[in-house]
Amino acid sequence: MLSSLRRLEAYLAAIAALFALQSAHALDTTPTESAAATSAATLGLVYLTDDLSRKDLFNEILKIDAAAGSEDPTQYFNLYNAFRFPDDVKVDAVLKTPRTNSLFGVDISHHTHSAFPIEQLRKREVHFIYMKATQGARYLDPKFSSFWTRTGNLPKGSEVHRGAFHFLSSGDGGIAPAEWGKIQGRTFVKVIKANGGLLETDMPPVVDLEWDKENSASKDRWTDRKPDEILETLMAFLSVVETELNRKPMIYTARSWWNERIGSEEKFKVLSRYPLWIADYSKTSQANEIPRTINGVKWVLWQYTDSAKMAIGFNDAFDANIFKGEPATFYTLLGIKAFE
Repeated sequence: MLSSLRRLEAYLAAIAALFALQSAHALDTTPTESAAATSAATLGLVYLTDDLSRKDLFNEILKIDAAAGSEDPTQYFNLYNAFRFPDDVKVDAVLKTPRTNSLFGVDISHHTHSAFPIEQLRKREVHFIYMKATQGARYLDPKFSSFWTRTGNLPKGSEVHRGAFHFLSSGDGGIAPAEWGKIQGRTFVKVIKANGGLLETDMPPVVDLEWDKENSASKDRWTDRKPDEILETLMAFLSVVETELNRKPMIYTARSWWNERIGSEEKFKVLSRYPLWIADYSKTSQANEIPRTINGVKWVLWQYTDSAKMAIGFNDAFDANIFKGEPATFYTLLGIKAFE
């Protein structure tokens, strides 16, 4: 009898998961009419279609790591590329002991299939999710509104903290750096406000500062900007966002990009008041669980792979991130409120 009940429960769970998946598929490409108020046309923007995916940008870091020859292929991994939720969240892959003081999150964009199981994330030990909102001065991620709304509507007990990020564009040099940063900041703010603004439980807004390339073979367009011009653009963006959204933004970047474009790690001091989300996929960092940061700055979030998996329910790879520390510290450092 007990076995029959378990089979029935498994069957009902499978039906529920299938229904959620089919509902998500219906959202896959173009926003519905109900999202007209947040559409690109209404906001005076254009939908992103041909920006590089995280996988493409991930390869930039891998190329730099390979050229540096600093990897040790013999190391065992605690955090590894094919990290699986929720199994690897619960148990340290190397020590074979329960993992403690580690909160995990994911980040997605329109390159992620709309069937991404947002409704199942909390059950898979995911605590937060970031989604791409905007890029440059005129581009809107076509799936942002849907992802944002779905996450915001999760029922009690299934909530995850949601966050939005903007991909900072270098521009064509025809606009002064500070003004260019402000324009991008206003674009991001407009989209966030059109989608209901930020709640106390939402993650801080993020600026994504990395390789700005037309395609995988092209140059990084930031090479046309001097290091101080890049910082001026960044600071202007951060100022607008913090003022308009009343939240201190976080900076996402990679040490490899920073050293290529800015050169001096010491210049990161001007950004010391902003939390750092570091991207580092090196095997050494994954094994030691210590990412390579910039100028010794203490990172808050670490994106350690773009190839994470769900144990069940979703086959595509996605980005995974970790916060290491006490849960109370997570809320304090990021300035967010826990779900009640």
